[in-house]
Amino acid sequence: MPFDDHLNPTSTTTEKQIADLERKIDELKSKYILFFSGELKMPPEKEREYIEKAVRKLIYGGAKTAKMDMIIQNLASRFSLYNNLWLKKLNELESGTNVIQKKKAFQTIPPPKRDKGHREISLNLNDEDSFERLYEVYMELLPVSGKTNREKDNIIDSMKAKMLTHNLVEAKVSIAVQNGKLSIRIKK
Repeated sequence: MPFDDHLNPTSTTTEKQIADLERKIDELKSKYILFFSGELKMPPEKEREYIEKAVRKLIYGGAKTAKMDMIIQNLASRFSLYNNLWLKKLNELESGTNVIQKKKAFQTIPPPKRDKGHREISLNLNDEDSFERLYEVYMELLPVSGKTNREKDNIIDSMKAKMLTHNLVEAKVSIAVQNGKLSIRIKK
């Protein structure tokens, strides 16, 4: 007789916990975006701590199946990535480095099209338009006919992944054509 997850009350309870935590992580992400954009006065620390404890409890509660263990680990990794990013940004705000970087960024904005083969662009994970501008510059420097939306999405997703890997919400990106190839570099 095949195993049926619906007959296992622990599995169903764990699935509900995971779905609930995924929803709460998305809500918390939205609250942090609002906080970092200045629309909320206080960071949602209590919610973050609650979710952190709930994720830890889920991890150490032990999954009954390999599939459930993988789902829990994916959820924990996702939360950990966001949590590290939020804590880093909070530390920057407390130390004042974020304000200094923003002032510096506003003062050193280069004029557009200063060099035909080189561009710098500011990216922000909270601003999809910045990634659209990245792709426009990419196409301007290396025009190739027949680029599809899928290739565009791959380029944008790749850059977002690199920023997340380096715990960057904002970054300056240098794009240049060197020896007929496109070079993209992240400057923190």
